[in-house]
Amino acid sequence: MKENSLIYGKTITVGAIRRLVFALLCTIFIGIAITQWSIQTIEPPQNWEDYALYATVILCLVLPGIYLFEVRPMTFLINRLNRAERTAYITAEYLNSVISSSSVILFSMRIVDEQMYPEWVSSDNLKNLLGYSEEEAMQADWWLTHLHEQDRDHVLAASEKLFRGEAVVCEYRFKHKNGSVIWIHDEQKLISYKDGKPTHVVCMWYDISKQKKSDQELRIAAHTFDLHEGIMVTDADNIIQRINPAFTQITGYSEKELVGKTLAVLRADRQDAQIYEAMWEAVKQNGYWDGELWNKHKNGEIYLEWLSITAIKDDKGRITNHIGIFYDITDKDGMEERIRALAFYDPLTKLANRRLLQDRIDQATVASARCRQHGALLFLDLDRFKMLNETYGHNMGDQLLLAVAQRLQANVREGDTIARLGGDEFVMVINSLDRYAAKAANQVLKLAEKLRDVLAKPYQLAVPLNQSQVSITYHSSASIGVVLFLGHGSSTEELMKYADLAMYEAKRSGRNAVCIFDPGMQSDIITRSGLEADMRIGLQEKQFLLHYQPQVNADGQLMGSEALVRWQHPVLGMVSPADFIPLAEESGLILALGLWVLETACIQLAVWNRQQKTAHLTLAVNVSAHQFRQDNFVNQVLTVLERTGANPKNLKLELTESMLVYDVEGIISKMSILKEKGVGFALDDFGTGYSSLSYLKRLPLDQLKIDQGFVRDILDDANDAAISKMIVALAESMGLSVIAEGVETNEQRSFLAGQGCYAYQGYLFSCPLALEAFNEFIEQY
Repeated sequence: MKENSLIYGKTITVGAIRRLVFALLCTIFIGIAITQWSIQTIEPPQNWEDYALYATVILCLVLPGIYLFEVRPMTFLINRLNRAERTAYITAEYLNSVISSSSVILFSMRIVDEQMYPEWVSSDNLKNLLGYSEEEAMQADWWLTHLHEQDRDHVLAASEKLFRGEAVVCEYRFKHKNGSVIWIHDEQKLISYKDGKPTHVVCMWYDISKQKKSDQELRIAAHTFDLHEGIMVTDADNIIQRINPAFTQITGYSEKELVGKTLAVLRADRQDAQIYEAMWEAVKQNGYWDGELWNKHKNGEIYLEWLSITAIKDDKGRITNHIGIFYDITDKDGMEERIRALAFYDPLTKLANRRLLQDRIDQATVASARCRQHGALLFLDLDRFKMLNETYGHNMGDQLLLAVAQRLQANVREGDTIARLGGDEFVMVINSLDRYAAKAANQVLKLAEKLRDVLAKPYQLAVPLNQSQVSITYHSSASIGVVLFLGHGSSTEELMKYADLAMYEAKRSGRNAVCIFDPGMQSDIITRSGLEADMRIGLQEKQFLLHYQPQVNADGQLMGSEALVRWQHPVLGMVSPADFIPLAEESGLILALGLWVLETACIQLAVWNRQQKTAHLTLAVNVSAHQFRQDNFVNQVLTVLERTGANPKNLKLELTESMLVYDVEGIISKMSILKEKGVGFALDDFGTGYSSLSYLKRLPLDQLKIDQGFVRDILDDANDAAISKMIVALAESMGLSVIAEGVETNEQRSFLAGQGCYAYQGYLFSCPLALEAFNEFIEQY
């Protein structure tokens, strides 16, 4: 605003000065002319009185001109400037007060190379609405940094319209300085151009958080209005204003037939007037009433309903509306049956729920004590069920749960109980086993193995695709824990805990397994819990370290190495990866551990890249399925590479074949992005999983890795030899390199070379080495 007043003042001053200069020249000319005339026509003065007279005459002739052409214009100019400055100041103050009292934040932005940089902002509103100072908002990356990450792409895409000369209107979330999220309505308009290109933009921000909240509440209210219970809204005089579809379904009346009428149209005249009086008195006094009422259907049938009435009041406590919610309870037997089903059975699978299961276990222990026969509890958990839900959605998970329930029911006796506890957990109560523990154990283990085989067979699940559904083949498996019981030796809670412990032991053994409870398992669980706690401390105190196992080619030249994580426990010493890696996977610590491994490996890779002798070395890093499934995994890798300065072309990420069972499209997308940046990929443990060759050929891989399980007996086992040969042939056909791990003898290396495998890793060359030892290995190799 001040800038505008200066411009206005400047315009006035330039025009006025021109007029003043002209007037001054005129005055000087007139003064000179009068003076010359007086000198030529009037005799020279003889005394001082004549001098005074002449001076007075000249002044009388000159001063009016000075007043008319100098003093008066100057006074007018000064007054005009004062009025203009006062008007501009008042206007600026008024506009500032208007902006400050509104919910608008104004920005003036300068455009340079299709990038916008802030020049001016209404700082009062900025502080009030978003909590930031003007200095903070003037930072070049302030807007992009605080723009909500989920809205960033569509907002940036919309802003590109500006550079095509279009106005932009968009809504997005923005982070308040206190950490909360504010909804912004942003209008961006171009206000100036230079050489045909936009140079300045004005942005107007409105806080629409309340509007968004109201919209959400309206959506919730609309959803609530579509419930299966009948809902009606009346005014304070009980004139019906609105009903929902369920109301029409129960009563037969449409909204058009009832709106504008009173509730009396529904009365069945089976209640006394006193009942209605008491009902409305309760609503008036308490704001709420519920109970049974008889009402009449449109066709004349009488039905009993359970009605709840709530009074809606304004700010002054006056009733403005009534909301009634009701449902038909005429069929009490059917209602009681539905209540029983909800109380004792799982809504999805219709199997027994936890409450009914506890009752059946109690009955089974009583029968076991009376007949002196063993019973058993089977605790079943589906393997990797969470991954299915996260990849395909809960609808796919529900399909699998229903299919599992059907297979379980088809393979147990009628007198046994199957229950679903929730999620992917099932429990079976098996009765009437042998009186001898050993025979009873054989019986239940035989059943458990049968169930495990049945559940491992492929499932056909429906997946939505382009407004239709396609069937896919899905492989699943189950881990089953078993505990025997005889009589009342253990409580229901103890039996459940023992079966659960056995199930987790089955998962720890590799999943898709059966395990029977042993008392030693409890101490193992306690040990594992302690190890998990130590692991969290170990990550904080940097107890983990990397060892490097060399990888060589057929000529014995060092190509690179694989980074292998080790744990130097302060009490237990060097903990085997076989003990802590599965634990890290189960507890979720693998995410933090995997990120540490990646960053540490890249730091070392950057060191090797800077040395001529080691600049060619590649470094393989194992990536877990949990890591790769993270939405920000690609950004994590690229950030680590940028921060450490490692060459992406020397980094090789090793994926396991089991990862390819889920979300192959997502895996291909992530791999392709990293591949474009130069990162390489190897498929570890190839031949041990269930990957499809149709998917495999679409993956942007660089290398297949023959699992050491095939290499170990490759000289003696014809099947292992055939598998390794097939892997080499497959790699050649796909243009991939191949490396064998676990090579321990020259004979194994020669055999692999004969099959066409010319890269090796194993104890024949070196065991995994600490960094210092590996550097010495490089010098000596």
